[in-house]
This record gives sequence, C-alpha cells and structure tokens, in this order.
Amino acid sequence: MTKISEFNNYGEELERLLLLRTSPIAVKMLEKEEDIPKEAIRPKRDRGYHLAQCQAFAMSRRRGETIAMLREDNWCWAPLIGYGLEKPLEGHSALHYIYIVENMEAAKRVAKNFPRLTWTLSSYH
Repeated sequence: MTKISEFNNYGEELERLLLLRTSPIAVKMLEKEEDIPKEAIRPKRDRGYHLAQCQAFAMSRRRGETIAMLREDNWCWAPLIGYGLEKPLEGHSALHYIYIVENMEAAKRVAKNFPRLTWTLSSYH
C-alpha cells in the first residue's frame, strides 16, 4: 500500500516540474461526518453561507484551506448530483432552463445521462 509520504513527494515533484501558479488539490470522499478533518471549514456552519464546489476548489488552491462540502454547504445542484448525494432533477416545468438546454426533451436526456458516482452516502440521505 502506498504511504502518504509517497503521495506528498509526488505532489512536490509535480509542483516543481509544472511550475503551477496555485496549489494542486485533492478530493476525499467521506463515509461519515466524523471523517472530516478537524481543521476543515464547513462553509454554512462556520461562515454562514453556501459555496459552489468550484468556489471551494479555488479557496483550497489559492489559500490552502481545507473545505468540507456536505449537502447543506453546497450552492450548486450539479456537484450534488455528480457526487451521488441527490438524484438528477426531473419533472420540473423549467427543467430545460435549469440544465441550460433548448427544450424539455433535451433536459430529460441530460437528467438521464448526467455523469455521477453510483454509490451513495447513506448517512447524508
């Protein structure tokens, strides 16, 4: 099994070779809320607002912050569906506006084919 120090060394080597302007980040999928690192920021609980997943990634990359994003911390629907925390949006009369497609038929195709992890976190449902 790979040790964490090996991953750290790989990361340092990538940073050195690629001359990145921001830090690389990693995403850890949690099985239970107790797995959240103590130093992690929970946007809604700790700061009183929601974040989009892309905002959380930017904060991690630029500021080096550890951000824990559970359902209640997320502002966007797409990561919630993609991570398997919510079912794809269906049946809404404005679905084509939400998915930003031309009509309801296209929206139904998006809902059916939206990329997502197939496992679920039962403790968050």
